[in-house]
Amino acid sequence: MKTNPSQQPPRSTRHAILDILKREGPQEAKGLAKRLGITPMAVGLQLSSLVEEKLVEAEPEPAAPGKRGRPVHRWGLTSAANRVFPDAHAVLTAGLLGSLQEIYGAQGMQKLLDARTRHQVEEYGQAVPAEGSLKEKVKALARLRDREGYMTEVEAMADGGFRLIENHCPICTAAKTCQGFCQSEWQVFTTVIGPGARITREEHMLSGSRRCVYSISPAQRAGSPAQGVRAAKGKQTGGVK
Repeated sequence: MKTNPSQQPPRSTRHAILDILKREGPQEAKGLAKRLGITPMAVGLQLSSLVEEKLVEAEPEPAAPGKRGRPVHRWGLTSAANRVFPDAHAVLTAGLLGSLQEIYGAQGMQKLLDARTRHQVEEYGQAVPAEGSLKEKVKALARLRDREGYMTEVEAMADGGFRLIENHCPICTAAKTCQGFCQSEWQVFTTVIGPGARITREEHMLSGSRRCVYSISPAQRAGSPAQGVRAAKGKQTGGVK
């Protein structure tokens, strides 16, 4: 169905819909309308436009036993929607990494990753307070990552820790080419947060998840700081983003 551009909601609303779906996953159209303060018809027009661009798709929810009426659809992003979010010159980066691996081999790539890790630790270390509380450190780290295009959020956990949620990965193509980037970033997090915390990965985009999620908990709640670091390392097999 073609839509009339004069009837579509403002472009900022289009971006708001894409942002919600990226951050929170599939949503019902009526829920989007309520969140954005516009009519369901306006949301429907915008979704129709996004379908034409192959940026969103609808999936019917299974009907509850005995429930009548039309199935409710939830709208989610397609893989093609990644193009509307920052990609950090993904194609060029992947090509350069491939060339570096070919010329310098695994040892050369490791030197590159080590240098990147050192630079990130220095940069992040200037913004993350070394003597701050765990909350202050995680919030500062989240602000840094959000500015870099990771669409980062923080959630509090019952054990006094936090979840660092990254809804987008601007270096995803590079990470697929060299998964050492994921391990490198986990090492940066571990260093700047410090030994008083245990960092583990709960979700990982390269493993098929919609987002990357790290749990950052006080190490003493799960044993000594050293035990927390060992436990975290045990979950990093295959690379971490």
